[in-house]
Amino acid sequence: MTNAFYSQFAGNAIKSSVLSVEVLRDALLPNLLGDDSSGILYWAGKELARQFPVVSNEDLVTFFEQCGWGHLILQKETNDLITYELTGEPVARRSFALKAPDFMLETGFLAEQVSERFNCVSEAKITSQNKMSLRISVTIDHDQPLLGQDPQTPIEIVRPEADQQPADADQPNPDA
Repeated sequence: MTNAFYSQFAGNAIKSSVLSVEVLRDALLPNLLGDDSSGILYWAGKELARQFPVVSNEDLVTFFEQCGWGHLILQKETNDLITYELTGEPVARRSFALKAPDFMLETGFLAEQVSERFNCVSEAKITSQNKMSLRISVTIDHDQPLLGQDPQTPIEIVRPEADQQPADADQPNPDA
């Protein structure tokens, strides 16, 4: 169901209203969840990552863009730490509109994507944040493997129209 759900909406030419998403995320959820909002959103991000696993950093970047979360940039990757930067219009818009924008959904999502990729416990935290970007660091604990967990089948990322040109589109037309 997850891949079909993702494909239906990611490939839809009519994008959902930014207002509808922001009303749910930044008005309704914090009021419903209260002081626990950040923690619950972190775990919700992890759950979303389990439902929408991706296979590569490139797919992760595309997924973030399609979700309207912003532009994700891999800053640095070592054996036990991956650092991402999240920038773009969605980050700036929420940062300027809200007194204290919460990006824990994205943080939890990255933590779980890394856990799935390395098959071990990973935790993420925001290490710096300003109005235009934030840095999220994911710590990988190779000493705590995920046991008894079957790997999820990655979703097939729907690419923007520009990426879906026929293989021969770059070839000159001999009839022209």
